[in-house]
Amino acid sequence: MASPDFDVASPRGRKRAVIIGGSMSGLFAAAFLRRIGWQCDVYERSPVELVGRGAGITTHPELIEALEKSGAGTRELGIEVTRRIALDRAGRVIAERTLPQILTSWDRLQRLLRETIDPAHYHLGCEFEHVDQDERGVRVRFAGGRIERGDILIGGDGIRSAVRAQIAPELQPIYAGYYIWRGAPNEADLAPQTLRDIFPFFVFYLPKRQQVITYPISGFNDDLRPGHRRYNFIWYRVGDAALLRQLCVDENGVQHEYSVPPPLLRKDLIAQMHADAREIMPPVLLDCVLKLPQPFITPIYDFTATRIAFGRVAMVGDAAASARPHMGFGVSKAGGDAQALAAALRDHDDIDAALRAYNAQRQPIGNAIVLHGRRLGTHLGVDLRTEADRSMHELLQSDEAMMDWIAVPNFLAQYR
Repeated sequence: MASPDFDVASPRGRKRAVIIGGSMSGLFAAAFLRRIGWQCDVYERSPVELVGRGAGITTHPELIEALEKSGAGTRELGIEVTRRIALDRAGRVIAERTLPQILTSWDRLQRLLRETIDPAHYHLGCEFEHVDQDERGVRVRFAGGRIERGDILIGGDGIRSAVRAQIAPELQPIYAGYYIWRGAPNEADLAPQTLRDIFPFFVFYLPKRQQVITYPISGFNDDLRPGHRRYNFIWYRVGDAALLRQLCVDENGVQHEYSVPPPLLRKDLIAQMHADAREIMPPVLLDCVLKLPQPFITPIYDFTATRIAFGRVAMVGDAAASARPHMGFGVSKAGGDAQALAAALRDHDDIDAALRAYNAQRQPIGNAIVLHGRRLGTHLGVDLRTEADRSMHELLQSDEAMMDWIAVPNFLAQYR
């Protein structure tokens, strides 16, 4: 049930938001603004529905709150895991923690949020090109000549935001010096020992300057039935910019700027990844690697922002500031940004004052999240510039410390 703070308002002189980006940030923004009486239209550049993207997502109290207050709800959200374990090279448990968490998936969250918006107000195949603005609102142009007008423009189009590229081109994502191999083998494909020893748990395996993190998530079409689920697999590896450039050459020899679409990933890279896994992985984790139906590579970038509101343009989620994924907080941040934006617009009669208030509240929080991600990233030993970096790196060499710091709830309390 939604919080009374965001009960649906009556449409007196309805204001309109043009929202760029049809993933989590854009959908959260539409859901929250709709609840305060705004008309919202979401424009997504993909010509087809966004399904099957990403894999596992760690839930946080902030995400649960945002889902409930936005009207999306938390029904059949995911799989509850109560234990964290750390493994050694032989696959023995060498440390453990009790930490109940619900582990969900990109697909499930997208489905819940997608249901909050009338299909007539969700537009596929609309590529943002340009925005003009004045004190009366915004005029948004899309590829092909389509023009939309609104009171505000919300940029919820991710770390490579086209909106941000126009209004704040100086804010560029920075490569962190490492990347992830990831994927999600099907529960039914895993060996009996893997299912018994690690499938029910949030698992850590920490070779030198590497991290492997695994946990169960729902299967395709949000299937939570035993035997039909998947196992989220994440393998952090260090690689400089030159190596990243090599990894971004696809099967056809085409150089990509940021990452290669999974179907085009080179077979020699996958073969080398399998060979590397055989050298270092415990048998149960090697089983996961070899059962990945479509492994893919995600280079890790982040950036902070000095502003997230620019006149009548507001940025939310990863388009506003994007953190490394060590907290599993990206979707939680998107929900928090959208919730704060709607509250500011509800509480201020003047839109410009509302956006200034939103900026004042969420810009510092976004940057704190990014800086916390950098602290956790010191585990991998990349670019340790300060004594504080080196001290954090040393702390995180412990399995117990990693279980206490990675993807844990309520980490933002230390920054308030």
